Amino acid sequence: MYDGYCGYVDGAPFNFRSKAYWERSLFQRMRTLFIFDGLPEENWDKDAFLFGLYKIGFLAVFKSKTYGNVFQPATPYGIGLNFQPVGMNINTPFFRFERPLIIGRECEVIKLTPDYHGIWDIISRCAEELMLLDVAIRLASINARFAYMIAASDDKSARSVKAILERLTNGEPAVVYNVNLAKQLTTSGSDTRIPWEQFDRDLKKNFILPELLEARRTTLTDFYREIGIRIAPDKKERIQTREAVSYDAETFNRREVWNISLQESLRRVNDFLGTNITARYNEPIELTELNNGEEGNNEPIPKPAD
Repeated sequence: MYDGYCGYVDGAPFNFRSKAYWERSLFQRMRTLFIFDGLPEENWDKDAFLFGLYKIGFLAVFKSKTYGNVFQPATPYGIGLNFQPVGMNINTPFFRFERPLIIGRECEVIKLTPDYHGIWDIISRCAEELMLLDVAIRLASINARFAYMIAASDDKSARSVKAILERLTNGEPAVVYNVNLAKQLTTSGSDTRIPWEQFDRDLKKNFILPELLEARRTTLTDFYREIGIRIAPDKKERIQTREAVSYDAETFNRREVWNISLQESLRRVNDFLGTNITARYNEPIELTELNNGEEGNNEPIPKPAD
């Protein structure tokens, strides 16, 4: 969804840019959850439609004399017998109605969730966790490269040392330097030492980058399951059929709530507008997990019932 320069974050702090990146990335993964067919070609931009549906959770649709059948963002109005909104307030640059449009008579609503909320909270929550992991991964990567302390007697020597380290960091196998740079530092009598030493912090013991990368992968896996995408579990050993069914159950439940809400609202919208808009799951290629050939445990992961 185009947002002008509102999403331009170059030069912003790393954590801000990281969260903005993950919000865009997770939304682009989420927008393929359902496949919509039959959307009117005129005045129904698919990108705007999906952005509004997933972020707001619902869109008001009605017949316009100027634009024909249209959808617009709106806010619920009133409370009916069953404590559901009875109308939609629409106030956009294109439509400024003086009163709410009555649902079922003057407009209808395409709903993704039963409670008139979007599912952007899932994106926001996971993006926050991934941003924190990005910061930790960055710090772990920087700390893993810090292993030496170097003393310099003056600014000229400091610049020379920095240049040597930069050349070594860029991949040169060896660097030739002036012997004067390694002048002996006399402490007492003939005791001498070179002007640098290793700063041993037991980096191997404190190197947690693999664990952080695994935590990021786990967070992404949880995101997929939360939005109803079937994904292989993050375990190295072979899974059994019962485990596969359990993993599928985790992804099926909430997505089915969204599907039921979509199908019921689309039925009313199609009757109201005379359209034939449909929504269906965008199922990936069947995931299978085979064991080492043990009989009875190498069945493909079953597909949950519709």
